[in-house]
Amino acid sequence: MLKRKLGSTDLENSAAKKKKTEFGGKIDFNHTYSLKEFEFIKDYIKERHPNFELVDGKLVSIPYSPIAYEAIVHEISRQLGNWNIQQPKSGIVTTSKGGFDFDVSGRQKIRAPDIAFTPANIYRSLDESQLWSFNGQPFTPIFVVEIANIDKKTVEKEIDTKFKKEYFASGTSVELGWLIDPENRIIWVYRRNKNKDPYRRRKEWTDLEADKTLPGFTLELSNIEDIISQNVEYEESSESSDDEDDEEEGKCPFCSTRTDNARKMV
Repeated sequence: MLKRKLGSTDLENSAAKKKKTEFGGKIDFNHTYSLKEFEFIKDYIKERHPNFELVDGKLVSIPYSPIAYEAIVHEISRQLGNWNIQQPKSGIVTTSKGGFDFDVSGRQKIRAPDIAFTPANIYRSLDESQLWSFNGQPFTPIFVVEIANIDKKTVEKEIDTKFKKEYFASGTSVELGWLIDPENRIIWVYRRNKNKDPYRRRKEWTDLEADKTLPGFTLELSNIEDIISQNVEYEESSESSDDEDDEEEGKCPFCSTRTDNARKMV
């Protein structure tokens, strides 16, 4: 009986089955996951749990956002998307479902900014493993936005560290970052100095220009103010409902008597 020699694909499939058996559908928050392990379990996580980021090999849960925060994220991404389609060389706009490997000093960090922009030249250069998994060479966007309440100093320090030590770490492509606190009307703008070191400056609560990073893009805060103040416009439909239409059917146009027999109207 001839025995077929196992190829690399067979070995990979066998290893995958073994991993699947060992995994057993359980998430171990104390385990340090490699990037390959994270790639293996991310679909399971996506189906059964809220978003996760991979930080120093540990799974970090991203809590769900209240409706106002999500509405503001949507509004900013909408404005950025509108600007994007008007550009001759457009790029890719992603939200918190889009993760990036901010590989800092060999320490893998899969982070998902609330909003990010990756230019076309970077996106078009990605290979299959970069497009569809986190196994390829790390790459990052050039623009990131985080929406958060930073009233507590501990929260502000944590997010500030994320911007400076991860998003703007040496080797990443990030040029511009916005930290926006809509509840307290606070804006911090992050950039790099001449030595490529990150710094931040507080901005007034007014329209934000992205300057040379995204030429021509200005975030208009009027719609965000409407979300904050719940000043959301809506129009009531002028069309009658199906029930109203049903009520009108069978009504005599002369005496308003309702009947199912058309002959009685004569």
